[in-house]
Amino acid sequence: MPNETHIMCGIRSVAGPQWGCITTAQLLALGLSRRQIEYMAKRGLLIRVHRGVYVVGALSPAPEQRLAAAVLAGGKGAALMHTASAANFGLMVPRAVIEIAAPRKRRGDETVRVHERSHIEITQHNGIPTTTVAQTLLDLAATNWPIERLTQEAAARGLIPLDELRAFAARRRGARGATKLADAAGQPLIRSQMEARALRQLGAPEVNGKVGADEVDLRWGDLVVELDHDQTHGTKWARERDARKDQRLKARGLTVKRFTV
Repeated sequence: MPNETHIMCGIRSVAGPQWGCITTAQLLALGLSRRQIEYMAKRGLLIRVHRGVYVVGALSPAPEQRLAAAVLAGGKGAALMHTASAANFGLMVPRAVIEIAAPRKRRGDETVRVHERSHIEITQHNGIPTTTVAQTLLDLAATNWPIERLTQEAAARGLIPLDELRAFAARRRGARGATKLADAAGQPLIRSQMEARALRQLGAPEVNGKVGADEVDLRWGDLVVELDHDQTHGTKWARERDARKDQRLKARGLTVKRFTV
């Protein structure tokens, strides 16, 4: 095939930001003919993953490549949704069937399920169009998916504050899943299983509240409990930081107890 090096450079420039994926329409726009596309597929330079969607060179173990390919299969305006969106945000493991939303009816395949949706909130995450965290949780709640843990994890990881989720649920009042989302977002933020056990055993404290400029894990009046993890509190620098924090809290008349998981 003439000018193969030049053509491959053009293909990679398009496929690179798409996790190595490219569509037939994009290949045609680069000047390739359908015959050339078939020739490159036979040579293994293009690997067909969905109807009209290829991976350039080699398949990647990165789940983002599967997610990106599924969105491209959905056509213009498509985005990850439901469990696929949650997987893109790292809230769950990617599932075998990837669910996407598309503004027009589109045929899926054995690994891509297309839902015709137009009035949904979409963002970009990991370079892939995907429903926003709030929209994702609402869609999951609408299908009776248990979202309490996902809501807590999304807030704890800084993906979206609980108050923003509550406001989103209020704006969507009457929509399927909105009541469940409001209930899940109305719970106090609990960042670990250890905090959950403490809540059950000691009664409801203030969780992740502020004392001056410091945030504390759990507080019962004058008692503050800090729950440390080896991964984040095990270094010498972290221990010195924690000691300074404890001194500030004690100066305010609080008793500080630390427990390491």
